[in-house]
Amino acid sequence: MTDLEPTLGPKGLTEVRSLLLDWYDRECESFPWRDARNPYWALVAGVCSQQTQMARARPLWERWVAAFPTVHAVAAASPADVLRVWGNSGYPRRAVHLHEACRRCVALHGGQVPSDEQALLALPGVGPFTAAIVRCFGHGEDTTAIDTNVVRLLGRLVHGDLQPAKETPPAEIAETARWLTPAGFASRWNPALMDFGARVCTPRPHCEACDLARFCAARPRFEAGEEAEPVRAQAAFEGSDRQLRGRIMAALRDSAGPVRTALLARDLASDAEGRARVRRLLGALCEEGLAWQRDGSCGLDTRTPEPVASEEPS
Repeated sequence: MTDLEPTLGPKGLTEVRSLLLDWYDRECESFPWRDARNPYWALVAGVCSQQTQMARARPLWERWVAAFPTVHAVAAASPADVLRVWGNSGYPRRAVHLHEACRRCVALHGGQVPSDEQALLALPGVGPFTAAIVRCFGHGEDTTAIDTNVVRLLGRLVHGDLQPAKETPPAEIAETARWLTPAGFASRWNPALMDFGARVCTPRPHCEACDLARFCAARPRFEAGEEAEPVRAQAAFEGSDRQLRGRIMAALRDSAGPVRTALLARDLASDAEGRARVRRLLGALCEEGLAWQRDGSCGLDTRTPEPVASEEPS
């Protein structure tokens, strides 16, 4: 990749790789799915960490794997089972996707999580990042896994952008990641990038503690007083639809059986407008396959799943 070679040069490339791997060996936190060569564990980790900090993803992963030790165990569970195990971890649609993905693995891949990229991407809820996690940690392949931390680190280090999520084209990040990844070391290199981005090259970077600072193309800009523009303003959670959706799901999870819709609305809202909002959000959850309602009652989706097709969709 000759257009990037002047950025670091051969010597700089070697040093950056060595420094980052040394940092990882000193500072890394052990995660079971990174070393086990277990494709199912890696799939669960990839889904659990979507839009979620690792501090929250790990206990969710542990809870899920304890409840469903194998692909077959997930596939045999009901939608309500998986939603209860997922609990209040946020974005419960991921639990439904993971359930559907495991059912697809049983129906199409003999109960195994495939290594082929296109077969992985055909699974519900699996995008490029999760597919890369499975191929790298589950199957030991040399592939690049790019999350928001990796985007931020590579965009600053190589391209000199302060807010790479906005400024660095994704194709350039992908090309840079492929160029930097040392052959045969992907299972250490990928988590090294993720962890370094999460702990050192944070949104407000700790340049004074950065082992790579002398190579970083963005450091002079930070030293001159420039700041990274926030990717987006964080919407308030208190009082939001997302908070109320979570309360609805919690009420349905905690119930031993169907719940009267009118009672649910009354318990969660104190006025007519609030109760109408509960009904609206419950309807949305039903459309997403996370809940059901009929004849004045509602609950988690405990219906028997439809059979999975025996062939990949066209």
